[in-house]
Amino acid sequence: MKIAIMGGAGTLGSCIAYTLALKGLTDELVLLDINHNLLLAHIMDISTAITGIQNTKIWAGCDEDLHHSDIVIVVVGVPFISNSSRLDMLRDNLLLMKEIIQKIETYCPEAIVITATNPVDSINLGMFLMSTVLDRKKLLGYNLNDSIRFQMAVAKELGNKSTEVEALALGEHIEALALIFSSIRVNKQPITMSNETKQRLKIEVPNIIKSYINLGINRTAGWTSAAGILQMVESIITDSKRVTPCSAVVNGEYGFKEISIGVPVTLGKKGIDRIIELDLTPDEQRDMDHSATELAKKAHVVKEVIDKNK
Repeated sequence: MKIAIMGGAGTLGSCIAYTLALKGLTDELVLLDINHNLLLAHIMDISTAITGIQNTKIWAGCDEDLHHSDIVIVVVGVPFISNSSRLDMLRDNLLLMKEIIQKIETYCPEAIVITATNPVDSINLGMFLMSTVLDRKKLLGYNLNDSIRFQMAVAKELGNKSTEVEALALGEHIEALALIFSSIRVNKQPITMSNETKQRLKIEVPNIIKSYINLGINRTAGWTSAAGILQMVESIITDSKRVTPCSAVVNGEYGFKEISIGVPVTLGKKGIDRIIELDLTPDEQRDMDHSATELAKKAHVVKEVIDKNK
């Protein structure tokens, strides 16, 4: 098993690398980044940290070293600027993704690609549209943080341990979340919540990520993302078919087409084994429809950028 992390020197990349290495899920972990010295410092530190615990080979690579990668984790992105618009971020990152896709197609076209670059739904769609060979079921947009935050907020609201709670957040990452209250389980049992509680959580969950932005440190949730990507990688490697939310390019699922949107999927060694279509309540369906409408608007921008830079 070989995993490559593109953008390995940044907050997300280095946190992901450490988490995967400490777990020992892969034989080889190759990190790529233009900030070569910072990358080398992380590799030296992580290699030392796992000494006596795991035998994962961690090394700094170049484009050619993507060869034979089974999983490619993409966390490359333009520097985050707190007052920049997400549309500006989308346009700039799409240009980066064009280069990324070309490298993956050249060196490891069979790899499963997990992308955490934001805005992730539109970026994942763009990668699919720019590719000539990558299957939509091998392109996974990372949005598990939304469900983790929802799970955390529900546990706090109910006074339960987070390990006792399950909860799914679907739809557009951050901007137009669809909190699936019917998915909540406490100790595997469904629960009901008042409309007042639901409305409060609909405000609270998106505000968790906004609190990071308000700190003004131009950093993101590296450790949360690392924990979530670890779950995804474990499911792929073990072929567990574990139900996991991710942004996937849909082709009729939930009645949507030509967008990438957060949906529950089963993950295995070939990527998305299937997209699970839940029986949503009318309110939940409205929230999903709203997400799809917003993402369809951004899909036009994605196509414009791609057409302009062919």
